[in-house]
Amino acid sequence: MFPVLQSELPFALVAGGGVLVLVLLLLGRAVLGGDDKYDDPEAQAAHEAAQARDEGEAAPVGSEQTAVVTETNETSQGREAVVKVNGLVVFVDQNVPDTVETGDTIRLKVTSHSENAAHAMFVTKVD
Repeated sequence: MFPVLQSELPFALVAGGGVLVLVLLLLGRAVLGGDDKYDDPEAQAAHEAAQARDEGEAAPVGSEQTAVVTETNETSQGREAVVKVNGLVVFVDQNVPDTVETGDTIRLKVTSHSENAAHAMFVTKVD
């Protein structure tokens, strides 16, 4: 009876379904609070401030820093330590000896920055 309308019906259903999914996703995001990572408003504000900061200010490339090791990991590149310097996560991924453990204080030299983190080389363990 209406051959043109019948051939366009599957396309209309798919397009309408896509629009419905998009509306539901946007509505769900608004109801659930968007990109909030933390339930605590102060923690969320601190997270957002950390994301907005310049990593170079927290731990400038070439600077030596002292920090406490929060974890150690074995990677395909060797042993690494993870620390925080002025709230910035720093992966100490060069020259970390087996004697360094979680809770130890170390000296490190910042070598580069990546998105929201820095990389450093191990200098020495602080007694």
